[in-house]
Amino acid sequence: MAGGTMTLPTLTSEQFLLIQQVLNLSVATMGGAALLFVLLREQVGRPYRAALIVMAVAVGMACYHYTQILGSWTAAYAPSGGAYRPTGLPFQDASRYADWLSTVPLILSALLLVLDIGRQKTTRLMVRLGGAAALMIALGYPGEIEQGNLLARALWGLAGTVPFLYILWVLWGELAGAVRHDTPGVRQRFARLRWLLLASWSLHPLVYAFPLLGLTGASALIAGQVGHSVADLTAKVFYGLLIYGIAREKTLDAGMGSQFPQEGRAAPPVLGSD
Repeated sequence: MAGGTMTLPTLTSEQFLLIQQVLNLSVATMGGAALLFVLLREQVGRPYRAALIVMAVAVGMACYHYTQILGSWTAAYAPSGGAYRPTGLPFQDASRYADWLSTVPLILSALLLVLDIGRQKTTRLMVRLGGAAALMIALGYPGEIEQGNLLARALWGLAGTVPFLYILWVLWGELAGAVRHDTPGVRQRFARLRWLLLASWSLHPLVYAFPLLGLTGASALIAGQVGHSVADLTAKVFYGLLIYGIAREKTLDAGMGSQFPQEGRAAPPVLGSD
């Protein structure tokens, strides 16, 4: 589970190292993705480069937050008698919420930028989607740190679901209409991006519901850390690759592809193509 200070169970060596390696993988992947998105901006037309820069910033911030989580994790446990026992130092997993609050509006903004739907509409939707994302996260946090009152946890979770559904409504409604005049390749990649976002974001409510389903102790801790990490990697790194795929497709469709890549360099594949 994520949230503020939690009661930590004793773990086997395998359990502790599993979470440590998942966090290590998250740090490395987010950091590498930030560099990749900066480099890939040169492979798309100028109108779409801002989207890749925004994605680079988002995964760069996620890399920093995961570094904080990893440091807190290694400080919270120490080997003792063949197991890993809590040291008494808190595991501050609240960095996840700080990460989501700062990066979720960014990744939604990257989508709006790459779709190139006009400045006024982009600005208006950035405000609406960014506000909904912030509200979704803010409403979920009080329930996440609720250790004993499962009813309060459930009510906060339901409240946070409302802005989540609003974001989905915009993705499947207003934005679907905005891309109807784009090429089949762009529409296909946009559809894949929506489903990827839905699938990855749905993992977080599942982890949130673990205590309501009776999952506690080491099992809940492992499932929560792995689940949140997999969801974050999917919703940032793979999502960002689809953003690049849309940008590259639009670049080629607009006739800007002749200048990308430079002479003597092979063109990278368009992400999401069959």
